[in-house]
Amino acid sequence: MDDEEIVIGINHNNKNSKNRSNKTQGKTTKNKSNSEKNYKSKTNKKTANSDFSSDSERKMNLKKVFRFNKNNNLKNNTKIPNKNNNKKSNSKTRIGLTINSSKNSVETKNKKAKIVLGLLIILIFIIVLFSSNLFNIKTINVNGNNILSDEMIISISGIEKYTNIFKFNKISTINNIESNAYIENAKIKRVLPSTIEINIKERVPTFILQFADSYVYINNQGYILEISNEKKNIPILAGCTTDLVNMKPGNRIGEEDLKKMNTVIKICEIAKSNELGDLITKIDVSDTKNYTIVLESEGKTVYLGDCSDSDLNTKMLYLKSIIDASQGRAGEVFLNIDLNSQNVYVRWSTE
Repeated sequence: MDDEEIVIGINHNNKNSKNRSNKTQGKTTKNKSNSEKNYKSKTNKKTANSDFSSDSERKMNLKKVFRFNKNNNLKNNTKIPNKNNNKKSNSKTRIGLTINSSKNSVETKNKKAKIVLGLLIILIFIIVLFSSNLFNIKTINVNGNNILSDEMIISISGIEKYTNIFKFNKISTINNIESNAYIENAKIKRVLPSTIEINIKERVPTFILQFADSYVYINNQGYILEISNEKKNIPILAGCTTDLVNMKPGNRIGEEDLKKMNTVIKICEIAKSNELGDLITKIDVSDTKNYTIVLESEGKTVYLGDCSDSDLNTKMLYLKSIIDASQGRAGEVFLNIDLNSQNVYVRWSTE
């Protein structure tokens, strides 16, 4: 009996313990469920709060980005597509255009005023130049003339002393000077305040064309320089065919005579190189196959033949030796031969 009671007591206690454990388990499950509910509610609140905060942060970030872009657009002068801004920008551009146009008009007016002022200054300066006695011509210098006198050249130029230095025309004055056949070219220089310089280059007479009692002076280019009754100490050129009608100062001799002139110049140059140039007083060009020179002081006539060949220098050497061997003896020297196969022939005068 006692054992049974013990067992029953134990069982009773077990029942109580079971009940207690069940009660405690129920409490713990309840507590757990409550805690889980609380945790879930807290997490829901947190997620809600986090969602709310993320939305607000997004909005704030968008505002910041918009402000940043706006500032960059303003810095880069880019326009934000806004109707009010467009209106303002249009009004600003209109104002800017009106300001620029007004500035341009002011600048053009200033330029015109400067141009007018410059023209007035130039006009006043010109008036002073042409009216002041300071610029009256007081001195005229002529350079390069050996044949024509200073007075003749000044007279031909038309320049007058005590007239304004700027009043005469340079080109027309040069043309006046070069109208004289002796003037090859002329240059004029104004030396302020009152001096004129005339520099000229003269043509030099080298040959004479004789027509009756008149002598026509020409230079080595065939220009007719002067017709005179006086004979200068230069060679006479005989046998020319230029018409008398064209024998006027400033004109040139005919084409055929110009071709002969080239040979004549060659004869004179070679004769000069052999110290015979000053002895020639006349050159006959009537026969181009037999040019003839006269040495009046030696009393000799020399027949050169065709002077286009290369033997002209050799012929002048023969002539020089003959003159040295027979000074003062008149006669005729025949060099119009082939020097390689024939001997030089001289026919002396018996007078």
